[in-house]
Amino acid sequence: MSRRPLGFLALGLILALCSPAAGQETGPATPDPGPQTSDLGPRTSDLGPRTSPPPAPPVIYPAGSEPEPEPSPVRWDGPVARLGAVTLDSAAKTVSATGWVNQTEGLVELLACGPKGKVHESVFVLAVNPIDLQAALLLAGLKGGEPMAGMGEGPPQGSPVDIFVEWDQDGERRRERAETFVWQIAEDAVLPECSWIFTGSMIREGRFMGFAEESLAATYWDPYALVNLGHPQGADDEALHANPRTTPPYGTPVTFFFVPR
Repeated sequence: MSRRPLGFLALGLILALCSPAAGQETGPATPDPGPQTSDLGPRTSDLGPRTSPPPAPPVIYPAGSEPEPEPSPVRWDGPVARLGAVTLDSAAKTVSATGWVNQTEGLVELLACGPKGKVHESVFVLAVNPIDLQAALLLAGLKGGEPMAGMGEGPPQGSPVDIFVEWDQDGERRRERAETFVWQIAEDAVLPECSWIFTGSMIREGRFMGFAEESLAATYWDPYALVNLGHPQGADDEALHANPRTTPPYGTPVTFFFVPR
């Protein structure tokens, strides 16, 4: 055989051995899978929180049939009991609750009411459940008397109690009797020192009426109020004003102390 055919044969063998596909089986080409999921944009979990279902519509009760708040459980820590936002010191027989100054001048019918009470005519607002306050006063030994027949129809009957108010002013703790914050219009003088009467709010048709207007301490005699003024001025709904001379500025935090006599 001549050298030329042998040369061509050797060259073909070298090219075959150097090919990348040498020694591999030939098969159909793998199709291009296309862009991966990570290349298509953020995953569903990266798009933000899932949309929550719309809230259920509020339940609207006919006037007078609204469900009443439940009394808070009594939690004892030694001689001190807590009923929601109300504190009872059984050793000192003192009940306390916190709130704020609501009115510094003008006609009032209440020393204190709840946040949903008659805030347009109350010197203070206490952030309490009325039934918790009544329960604490009963645990302190106070007893309510015969309910009054109507507004301004007294005098109120029940255990006497003193009310003190504390607040911070100019870096000092101040404490005054509740009467200090009430002004007699006709006499042009502060209400004299007197007791307040724990009448207890009345029950009507199985409903605790302390929830009706959240009247906690009334200056104008009120059978729904827990505590009523023990002074004849309580018979007149136009006799008393908030005392601007002694009442702290609007919104000042205060603590009430009810002390049985």
